[in-house]
Order: sequence, then structure tokens, then C-alpha cells
Amino acid sequence: MQRILLVVAVLLLVWRVLAAIGKRLVTRVPGADSFSRYAPEARRRRRQWSGRANGQLEELVECAVCGTFVPAGRALDGADGRSFCSRDCRERAAGGAADAGR
Repeated sequence: MQRILLVVAVLLLVWRVLAAIGKRLVTRVPGADSFSRYAPEARRRRRQWSGRANGQLEELVECAVCGTFVPAGRALDGADGRSFCSRDCRERAAGGAADAGR
């Protein structure tokens, strides 16, 4: 009789643990609304990624080499005050200036 009660108690415990894990998985699985651009979770991730949780717009600046517009906060400044979209463009501009001086 004691063995039966022990087996029932263990099975009940395992069932409760698996049910709790299942509930967590169900709440975290993305649904159709998660992929909407208006989903609250997607908006929160975009705000965190952009670094502007207050919702203010950031000025765009043009890369001096390739002409790509990037947010002013992410743009890289050159020695002459020009803005660049990436290190590659900044290095291309520096290499072109060095070649022109020779």
C-alpha cells in the first residue's frame, strides 16, 4: 500500500512540473500577432535596439563616401568633420585622401 501511495505521489509531482513547464512554453511561443509590426513586444525590441525609448526621431546624416543615410547617433565622424556610415567608408575616404596627397 505504501508503494502505491509513493508511486502516485511521484507521478503527481512529475505531472505538476511538466504542466508548469508547458504553461511557460505556451506563453513564450510566438503567435501570429508577434510578427506584426504593431505588436507590443516588437515595438519594445525596436525601441531598445534604437536606444531611444522616449520616441523622439533622430536626424539622418549622409555618408560622405557612399551616400547612405544613417542616424546621427550611429554615424562615424571623420577627422575633417564628415560623417560616414561604416569603418570601411571612413577608411576608403582616408585612403583616397592619402593617395591624393602623393
